[in-house]
Amino acid sequence: MRHIATDILVIGAGPAGAAAAQVLSAQGRDVLLVDRCTFPRDKVCGDALIPDAWHALERLGVKHRVLRESRKSSAVRVYAPNGNHVSANVDLGCLPRKRLDELMCEAAVAAGATFFAPYDVAQALEHEGCVVGARFTHRNGSDDLRVKANFTLLATGAAARPLEAFSVSRRRNASAVAARIYVRVPPHIAAATQHFSISIDRHICPGYGWIFPGPGDVFNVGVGYFTDSDRRPPTTNPRQLLARFIASFAPARDLMSVSKPLCDLRGAPLRTGLTGTALSRCGLLVLGEAAGLTYSFTGEGIGKAIESGMIAGEVLSRSACASRAAREAVANAYAATICARFSGRFRAYRLAQEWLACPALSDFLAWRGSAGKYVAEQLRSLLQESADPRALFSLFGVLKALVL
Repeated sequence: MRHIATDILVIGAGPAGAAAAQVLSAQGRDVLLVDRCTFPRDKVCGDALIPDAWHALERLGVKHRVLRESRKSSAVRVYAPNGNHVSANVDLGCLPRKRLDELMCEAAVAAGATFFAPYDVAQALEHEGCVVGARFTHRNGSDDLRVKANFTLLATGAAARPLEAFSVSRRRNASAVAARIYVRVPPHIAAATQHFSISIDRHICPGYGWIFPGPGDVFNVGVGYFTDSDRRPPTTNPRQLLARFIASFAPARDLMSVSKPLCDLRGAPLRTGLTGTALSRCGLLVLGEAAGLTYSFTGEGIGKAIESGMIAGEVLSRSACASRAAREAVANAYAATICARFSGRFRAYRLAQEWLACPALSDFLAWRGSAGKYVAEQLRSLLQESADPRALFSLFGVLKALVL
């Protein structure tokens, strides 16, 4: 077994872990970034980059690299179950996570982080109740790895096992499931499609289907549904849900009729709503989707994952000491910052999720979105995070939508 000592151990090299590793390495900290896969590696996701992701990438200094390879869009259409839609103008982008995560990992290494892969995390290392590192097994059968660290950051996504290994899991089951497929479309159709499409389909509720145009004439087509709702779709089989979505949503049916699948359908769990996981414990910070930092209602998590990594970097920048008191202080400060910054908005997005699980309400809002200005303005503001979801998803909001 190989033994290593480091200042900061980051487990998981997705957007949250890579952002934290980049920020901390830039501060001159000794950072070891460990992932279960070598890069580039695939990651099931809608691949959408909404304004909060663009802002976070800009703060990291990597926005221009991502922008150069992304497919840009300036509009989103949200379709109600009856086929009507409401449109909103907003800066959006799409870049497959296989490439986005590779770019972010490269930025972390360029800042000074050391990257090890492919290693599965096996167990936490603890001393007197504090996390002091982790033990890893090599996925190809080479030497295992034992890392002692002053601080450990867990950014392992929705997987339950790492959370349980570090004793921060409060709920094993994920709160949503998503599945997607990549298809290549004829160039003239790709060029003519300048908007993202989201369909709140009665066959998927509580959930939705999507069509996101990506670079190179490749589109991301997928479905997702929330498992933590009182409602359930008629089937929870992702392949059957995608088939229902394509059959019932005319834009998806038309697109798939002229496209060529590039891969098999792949599914993955999601952790949403800032629930199900402790945000920290002595010596450990939990980042990104592992902490439930994926929005209910939209399913977007890239921007919040990056933000959590930067918050971890900011909190750790104030502590170079590795005493137990310092580890406790860092853990508490991180959890308090995450809650203060995001908990209110996450509760509001959960409310929006529950409202849109009602097909009749979705139909009403789409109708008012085409007849008035208020719904479209609220949709744009929600995606830009300049409005509270409760402004629309409330009795008062519905009344305003009726008259404005």
